[in-house]
Amino acid sequence: MHAEDSGAAWQNLMVAGLKAASAKDYKGAEDRLQKAVQQAEQFPPGDARRGTAFNTLGLVFKEEKKNADAEKAFQKALGILEKAYGPASLDVANVSFNIATVQMADGHYESALPYVQKSRAIYEKILGAESLKAASTYCMEGVALRNVNKFNEAEPLLKQCADMREASGGMENPELADALYNLALVYQHQGKFALADPRLKMAARIRELTSGVTSPELAQILEAHANLLKQIGRDADAEKDQKMAEAIRRLGKNPK
Repeated sequence: MHAEDSGAAWQNLMVAGLKAASAKDYKGAEDRLQKAVQQAEQFPPGDARRGTAFNTLGLVFKEEKKNADAEKAFQKALGILEKAYGPASLDVANVSFNIATVQMADGHYESALPYVQKSRAIYEKILGAESLKAASTYCMEGVALRNVNKFNEAEPLLKQCADMREASGGMENPELADALYNLALVYQHQGKFALADPRLKMAARIRELTSGVTSPELAQILEAHANLLKQIGRDADAEKDQKMAEAIRRLGKNPK
């Protein structure tokens, strides 16, 4: 097959794979993207299209929660794109971010840290420290650090992320709720209960507004707030939050 024909075939497969993925036909997307990866093998070793194919396939695996398969595809994409565009390119930052995402989804917070830190450094350098891409890495790194009990390191990152998300999306922003929730958990572990309490309340309010009163995300925040209230001796208030969370969980198990 001529180079032009090979390139056109690759592009057609990529487009078909993306269309299938957008329609949530992940089996069809996998099939087409696997073929796109095979087609890309005909390109020169340093051709960035090979990396693009692997990264896109990894994103489909990620949607299917096939995290191990996703990470393998992302790692292949990372090696190719580092050679094609250099180690400090936006493409490399995006793939590094993807690797960190699937590793954290599997609870591998320590191993995810170098990838999210790499993506953060690139986003800050190219897009600026105030960019939304950078904000995402502040939150992700803060959550990873919280989960490995590095609370003092996590605090400034999560606070910066929360401030940026409030500035960019206002108060009715589910991503702000996530940032406030994680920041509150850090404050709780540090014994800063007066700082944790209002942030959990605000996170719960935002989740109620954005996801509804029966969302599992709201139940999660209420459970965390109940735990905090017990720590500071407000058992009656804690019981109210706990009962509300339990009711939400029951509704989730037995929807009408």
